[in-house]
Amino acid sequence: MPKAAPLSENALARIVDEAIAICAVPAPTFAESERAALVSELLSRAGLPSTIDAAGNVIARSGGDGPALALVAHLDTVFPDLTEIPVVRDGVRLTGPGIGDNALGVAAMLHVARVCAATPPTRPVLFVATVCEEGLGNLRGVTALLDTESIRTLIAVEGHGIDCLAVGGVASMRLRAEFSGPGGHSWSDRGRGSAIHALIEAGERALAAAPPAAFNIGVIEGGTTVNAIAQSATMVADIRHGDPQVVDAARARVERALAAALPSDVSVEIRLVGNRPGGSNRPNDPLVEAARAARTTVGLGPADEIFASTDANAAFARDIPAVGIGITRGDFAHREDEWIAVPPIALGVASLLELVRRLD
Repeated sequence: MPKAAPLSENALARIVDEAIAICAVPAPTFAESERAALVSELLSRAGLPSTIDAAGNVIARSGGDGPALALVAHLDTVFPDLTEIPVVRDGVRLTGPGIGDNALGVAAMLHVARVCAATPPTRPVLFVATVCEEGLGNLRGVTALLDTESIRTLIAVEGHGIDCLAVGGVASMRLRAEFSGPGGHSWSDRGRGSAIHALIEAGERALAAAPPAAFNIGVIEGGTTVNAIAQSATMVADIRHGDPQVVDAARARVERALAAALPSDVSVEIRLVGNRPGGSNRPNDPLVEAARAARTTVGLGPADEIFASTDANAAFARDIPAVGIGITRGDFAHREDEWIAVPPIALGVASLLELVRRLD
């Protein structure tokens, strides 16, 4: 590939327009097919016909056969709504749920695909829009990719995080704890064990037991009405740390805390419902140095080198060199008022292009 040229105003405008169009199509985890169809069409327009694999990933190839560099950007969002998602542009800011995580990441990947369609790389590159990166998707899309394709290097493209470089993966486990009790009337049966009361007390114990791992109770459900003792209650919790062994140890402590000191008439069943691997690149891996040099070449300053939770986690777990690259600045990811800034996109995409060129 030739040396990456600065991003033109027309190219930036197209990336922004495509990010808005992609964001508008809802894509909850496990329900990404409509957005996948749009991305497949956009890849075809770019000159790279694509396929949709059994997992639901959209895959296009440039540069021939053989072990490939994989550019992956996840399709799914954390938002369950299946209605069209509005994106508001206010000056240099775009606001909308999922605009940065990860509609912009997919749009940036599409721009690189257009460049590679016009000037094919000498070594194979796969462009992959993955499913099931978020929540309880457990990296199903990228795992299927690694199971079926020969991947030499992987770049996970995210809309947020231009000032960071993900050089390792944060390991996480997700637990579902289901509490069961006898139920009854809030007055006449007072004193019976409540599944909700037991959950609240158990959750407090688990929060104290988890450190140094991070612990988050993300979902609580249960009960039927205000004047009934709850027969059932459920929490779904997330345990994270950069060291998988710390996560394993925290899981054991959290499970003991959830099951301890329950009322005699309340029980709990705890199940592992998610397990995202951690890991990192080997020391002095050439990929990390190439990513640093790409930033310098396009005028970006040094990045904060961090551990994160991206599709790259699946590659780290298989000892495949990988990095996570962010395209712009913004805030409020996983909130409905999520926003991104437009001007930094030019440098973020230029850095991604330069890294692909160097790896060719």
